[in-house]
Amino acid sequence: MAIEYWRNRDRYYRLIGSRCQNCGDEFFPPVYRCRGCGSEKIVDKEMPKSGKIVTYTRLHEPLPGFEAQAPFYLAVVELKNGARVLSQVVDSPDESVKTGARVKATVRRMKVDGESGQIIYGYKFVVDR
Repeated sequence: MAIEYWRNRDRYYRLIGSRCQNCGDEFFPPVYRCRGCGSEKIVDKEMPKSGKIVTYTRLHEPLPGFEAQAPFYLAVVELKNGARVLSQVVDSPDESVKTGARVKATVRRMKVDGESGQIIYGYKFVVDR
């Protein structure tokens, strides 16, 4: 698990998605074939670091590994380029987490790998006040 994570860490820290060279559509997570035109001319593209909350939910019964963070918000964020990301919303007052709220990406600790003790980081979003 930890080796695979470290090989792909740039994708977690930099929000790397993909862009179709044929029609210009951008996607996150990355795709190998454009959903718009079907082209396979796809390149990596760093996604914008800001967007808005499209929809969200507050989880009181978290997935395994996230018990210590409960309750927390999970949101679909539409980035400035139109790509959508599913992510946690952190470090934000409850009243600020709402549909349409502007958010920005941040890097936070996700978990600690039990076998190696490595701390694994990833992207989350914060309401932009």
